[in-house]
Amino acid sequence: MRVSIETDGLAAPQKMGTGATSAAASVGTAVPAPAASVPTDALSVSSGAQFIAVAQAHLATIPDVRTDKVEAIRAQMDAEAYNPPADAVADGIVKAHSQGHAGA
Repeated sequence: MRVSIETDGLAAPQKMGTGATSAAASVGTAVPAPAASVPTDALSVSSGAQFIAVAQAHLATIPDVRTDKVEAIRAQMDAEAYNPPADAVADGIVKAHSQGHAGA
């Protein structure tokens, strides 16, 4: 912080009651701010937020597609050995259709 007082021909700073000239009133002097009044930034993260950050980091390492399952089913389909239950297929179709129109 820099403090500069220009007098433009005005009278010199007046003396205080103690006989000393005020440091802030001196022409062209810089008055440093007290160290105790300098604000500092701080960040506090709750344990819940820390847990979420760790969980997100762990989830990022898990693939979205379980390729081992996909390859196993693909191999069964190629061998014409994949025969899922008809009820499970119907339930999957209904569930996918109802999720697609949930907002309508």
